[in-house]
Amino acid sequence: MTETEGAVGRKDRARAFVAELLPEPQDIERTGPLTPKEQQTLGRVHAARDHHQTAKWMRGKALAVAFSRRLYRGEDGQRTRQEYLDDEWDGISESAAYREIGEWPVAKAISDACERPAPDSHVRALVDVADQQGAEPVARWYAELRHHGQQAGRRVTADVVANLADFLREGTEPERLEALFAPRQIAPAAGKPRKPAPDGRTEHGKGEAVAGTIVPHGRDGSFPNLGTNAAGASPAGEGGRWVLSADHVDRLSAWIAAGADRAQISPDRAADLLLDALVSDEFEQWIAARTQV
Repeated sequence: MTETEGAVGRKDRARAFVAELLPEPQDIERTGPLTPKEQQTLGRVHAARDHHQTAKWMRGKALAVAFSRRLYRGEDGQRTRQEYLDDEWDGISESAAYREIGEWPVAKAISDACERPAPDSHVRALVDVADQQGAEPVARWYAELRHHGQQAGRRVTADVVANLADFLREGTEPERLEALFAPRQIAPAAGKPRKPAPDGRTEHGKGEAVAGTIVPHGRDGSFPNLGTNAAGASPAGEGGRWVLSADHVDRLSAWIAAGADRAQISPDRAADLLLDALVSDEFEQWIAARTQV
């Protein structure tokens, strides 16, 4: 971007964007450096792009206002959130609305830190980290990542941003931003040792054993019981009960997150739905049908 283009772009972005600022599309065959007029037009193109992204986080904030202040309840005080969304927001689901509500703080913080909005996939990769650590510090890290990518000629993809989120989620800071551009590893990581399964079970597609752990009943930090069998006893016996291994947790977490993204719901909501299915009678019947000899 030239100095002239940058100055024109900032001037246009300083005022409210309206569609009339954009000229009509027209096929023009030109070569060579941009003229001042073309630089102004390009600045307005970029302003329209940023206006669209800014309007998206403002939409999330607007939904947050309507929900938090219970403005959705209507004149009679009886309207539900979903009825309000059906009436006023083109019928989007509550889960989609809550996703937009969860995304707007980090989207705004990134827009402020970078002086331009971020792609949706980048924002979504950072939402849970921003919830834990604050939107502003996460946005500063993202701005540094974008600056490094620009200086090094590297594309900042959603996977690169997900790598940044992994570092921040673990409470560590990347020593070198360049390391975040390495191909993303899907858990379990390569070379990670695995405990042999006592019953000879293997991880699907890997030919390597994956085992859980038996822990004493009531041990702090263990997974709560999802349900009990007819006798009320644990399958692990009197010595304790079985809990998922780290490999199981990693694989399930990645699978739930991927499914939630495709369904456009939060991973927490997807996990709740999975748990509801797991504690149902149908799941016990599903297991029994596949373990009969």
